[in-house]
Amino acid sequence: MLDTLIVDDEKLVRKGLISTMPWSKYDIRIVGEAGNGRAALDFMQQHEVDLLFVDLTMPTMSGFELMNAVRAQHPKTWIVVLTCHQDFEYIQEAMRAGAIDYIVKTQLEKESMDNMLARIVQRIQFDETNKMAGTDISKTKTEDRPIYLLAQMSTTMQLDPVSDLMKAGIFSITTLGGQIWSITCTDDKIELSLSRYAAQSNDYVLIRAYGKPELSVVSIRTYLFYEYEPNRKVYELTMMPAKSADKQNLDEPKLLDDVWFSFRWLYEEEGWQRLIALIEQTKPDSRYLSELLRISVRLTREMFRNGELDAYDSITESLVSWNVFKQILIEIRCAIQQRMKGFAYFDEIIVTVLKALYYMLQLEDLRVNRDMVAATFNISSGYFSECFKTIIGRSFGEYMKELQIEKAKRLLVETKYPIYRIAERTGYKDEKYFSKIFRERAGMNPAEYRKANEGSVETK
Repeated sequence: MLDTLIVDDEKLVRKGLISTMPWSKYDIRIVGEAGNGRAALDFMQQHEVDLLFVDLTMPTMSGFELMNAVRAQHPKTWIVVLTCHQDFEYIQEAMRAGAIDYIVKTQLEKESMDNMLARIVQRIQFDETNKMAGTDISKTKTEDRPIYLLAQMSTTMQLDPVSDLMKAGIFSITTLGGQIWSITCTDDKIELSLSRYAAQSNDYVLIRAYGKPELSVVSIRTYLFYEYEPNRKVYELTMMPAKSADKQNLDEPKLLDDVWFSFRWLYEEEGWQRLIALIEQTKPDSRYLSELLRISVRLTREMFRNGELDAYDSITESLVSWNVFKQILIEIRCAIQQRMKGFAYFDEIIVTVLKALYYMLQLEDLRVNRDMVAATFNISSGYFSECFKTIIGRSFGEYMKELQIEKAKRLLVETKYPIYRIAERTGYKDEKYFSKIFRERAGMNPAEYRKANEGSVETK
């Protein structure tokens, strides 16, 4: 448990922080509050304080003066800075004075409070790990500088900041790919120039990565996806020692798939909360989440008649943060819930049809029929056929033909399988009949279609 003191000259700010932040979730206990630095020092003489949240601008004793005093008198206390604005030179000075993080009071929102406290606790755990290993973290800050990373957050264009950085006197730049650059900062002047550059740009954010991590583009982008906040320009990434993969970690993608494609989150609040909590806990790659969303949009749009979900077809390309992703998911969920109300079926029946669509989409071999799919979901064939046609707007047989031709097109382009084998894989025993159906729907026979797309053929 981290005993914590809140120091701010504004009483409403103190009370607001104490009442709204999810302290207990992170084993943080508020043991007191103070309106100025002098009162805070007096309190700390009488009480053990592990973590200090301090405002930088206070009467009697400023936040900087308090930090210096705490560093001298209570060197084991961690300090987090509270500020009203993102003045980077100001914050930079606070970080050099020993703060492990900072919070911009004007940007406090309930959704970001969890991220803030998680980040702070992670940094403290990192410090504790170093102490147990015999490393002096205070020396690490001065002798072993963090890795500085500049990441582009704009999705509208691909930029290259190298020439601009060089004009600002920053020359040691390494391109990591994925619109991320690593910059070597050998002194405070370069660090300050880099912070200013990020602060003045709408396209970039700056990351300080501690712990000499072996960073990949995927890990950086995943970190930013979950931590990104509008208007926040500087991030602190502390890499904890790698843990060996256990069964739970290996099962995480499968668990997310099972929860997502149960589709219970579409109509159950409990299912929705479970899905969100699982994503926030496991933090899967944003590209994986985008693929889950893409598949879901493809399946659920079958229930709509007027293209209500068409706008979300390419939305995944602009998903720069988890908060944006979640908001889009909420919008899609609300649209689907409204559509579900228009059917004279229980929610569970509608979701069963969606699960059947997903099941068919995953099949490698489409030699299945309506009875087989209905049996898979423990529903009578006749009732399944009725529900399917009402909810999807066309019969199971018509939908299956579309799926078969779509798969045939993909196999013709991506493989060199003979036509008869593709016919079999897509559910047709007769190659001639397959070719006839294919021509009716594609406007050309399978051989002609393959030749027209031969530039993208891959041997399999």
